[in-house]
Amino acid sequence: MFFLICVICGYINMNYTYGPVPSRRLGLSLGVDILPFKTCTIDCIYCQLGRTSDLTIERKSFFPKEEILAEVVLVAAQTNPDYITFSGSGEPTLNADIGWLIREIKTQTGKKVAALTNSSLLWMPQVRSELMEADLVVPSLDASTQEAWRKINRPHPDLDFKRMIEGLVTFSNEFSGELWVEILFVKGINDSPEHVESLFSILSRMRHTKVQLNTVVRPPSEKSALALSYKELEAIAQKLPPDTEAVLPYRKSGKQVSAHGHKELILAAIARRPMTIKQIEQSLGIPPERSKAALEALITENKAAVSLHGGEDFYEAKQ
Repeated sequence: MFFLICVICGYINMNYTYGPVPSRRLGLSLGVDILPFKTCTIDCIYCQLGRTSDLTIERKSFFPKEEILAEVVLVAAQTNPDYITFSGSGEPTLNADIGWLIREIKTQTGKKVAALTNSSLLWMPQVRSELMEADLVVPSLDASTQEAWRKINRPHPDLDFKRMIEGLVTFSNEFSGELWVEILFVKGINDSPEHVESLFSILSRMRHTKVQLNTVVRPPSEKSALALSYKELEAIAQKLPPDTEAVLPYRKSGKQVSAHGHKELILAAIARRPMTIKQIEQSLGIPPERSKAALEALITENKAAVSLHGGEDFYEAKQ
């Protein structure tokens, strides 16, 4: 990929970074995406990015690591995020350079680094070793049984549920940083009392800083993926370890970054994840009226689309 810095217009062509975006968990988070779009080990029914197009468990270097690092360092210096977060369009531990990138980003930016993972490759000692460099790891634990795992996460056929769980438990007890376990609930699949009890059994074997309960908050891959109410999440939290919390939708305001080239910045942001106009304002510092104008132009150009979810309009880039 070609990394472009336009000094005259002040615009950075962000090939590997997006945002900073408002995160309900991490504050202002500069996302780092080190995979081709929708390359993943699983194909979750709730995924906001749609179906996985490259379902794989093969780890490799997808892009030049030096190029990724240069962009992250530059964008972080200009945007001052709370966290630099490995996330994006697939499972970041598929990239064999993630350990090197975490180390170098921390050294060269001085920022905290987080890694979001679906936990599917934590059975690999090398993956566990590479994630040890992060300040915060957020592993997913959506299922406590193989049946639920296959229904909600739809893993690569070569992945084994029990091996995945053991890898997650092992990593949690080896890792010295903060570890926030995320459990995303889909109504009728992993929210039964029996399933919650099984989740408790797994969590009791793990060392974790907190357990965060989430649900479907953006348009999902499958329309059958239905959300739980916040009240339902709170009730489940009472049945899990004391450090469990139900996650509220992000409402932070105040910390903003300047923006140049509104259409380009907005398109880059919504290409990574669907966003509301309010989220665009919080993330990029672009006033709502300008966001609306830019989004209308992008829709007219057939570069973006809008969909209604949970009573809100979410804008996403067309692939």
